[in-house]
Amino acid sequence: MDKANFYCYAAGKESESICNDITGEVSGVDWHLGNIVHKTFTQKVKSADLVIIVANLNDSSEINSVNFMVEVAEKLKIPTLVYAISPIRLDPQVGHKAMWLTQFDDIRNATVLIVLDYDLPASNTNESTTLTQHYTSKGFGTLSTQLIVAIRAVTDPVIRQELIGVDFDNYRLAFANKGFYQTKEYSYEALNQAEENNDNWLQARVIFATIYLKNKDALDIYSSTSSAICNMLKGSDALLLVCPIIEEYVESSPSIIIFYN
Repeated sequence: MDKANFYCYAAGKESESICNDITGEVSGVDWHLGNIVHKTFTQKVKSADLVIIVANLNDSSEINSVNFMVEVAEKLKIPTLVYAISPIRLDPQVGHKAMWLTQFDDIRNATVLIVLDYDLPASNTNESTTLTQHYTSKGFGTLSTQLIVAIRAVTDPVIRQELIGVDFDNYRLAFANKGFYQTKEYSYEALNQAEENNDNWLQARVIFATIYLKNKDALDIYSSTSSAICNMLKGSDALLLVCPIIEEYVESSPSIIIFYN
C-alpha cells in the first residue's frame, strides 16, 4: 500500500477542543472536527484505511457518538483506534450505568482502545530530548502532549516512510488484536532500564516501537536501539513492529515510543 487514508474524529465538544489544539502537530491525518452527522460520516468513512476517534468515554453523549462511529467502521471492516482523553472510570458516575457498561464493552471489543500515559518521561542526560519534552517546551499541556505523541507513534511510520518503508497492511494485522493498549515513552537511557523495572510492555502480545532520531548516524542508532528492544523480548512470541522516524530536534539519544497490548 503506497498511501493510507487516516481519518480522525472528535466525539464531542470536549474532545474537539483538545483536537483543535493539536491538528498542526500531527501530519498526514485528515481531521474531521465538528458535529457528527450520521449520513455524512457513513459516506465519508468508506474511503478510510484507519479511523481515529478522540473521546471522553466517561461522558454519556461522547460514548454514544463513539459507539455509532465504531459500529459503522466495524461493518466496513475499517480498523478503529479510540483515544480516551481522561482516565476511564469503570464505575461511572453517569445515568443509565448498565447501558454505559454495555456500550463500553462493545467499544473495547471492537477497537484498539488507547489509554494515554500521563507520566512524563524523565531524562537524566542533557543529550536526550524526548517528544514529550519537545511539546512541553512548546507550551502544550500534559493531555495535548500525550495525545500528540500517542497518535504520531501509530501514524508516522506509515505516513513518513523515511529510513525504512512500512506497509500499512502490517499495522492492519496488528490492529486485529482488539482491546486496551497503552503507550510508554523512553529516552535511550531509560529504555535500558526497562528489564530491570519489569515494565509491562515486555509481557505484551502486540508491540509497536517507533524510534525518533536525528539524521546523523541514524542507521547505526536505529540498529542499536532496535537490537536492544529485540534482546529484551527474547523468548517472547509478541507481534513486534519497529520503525525509525527522523526528527531533528531529538538529540544524540533517540526518543522511543512503545505502544502495546
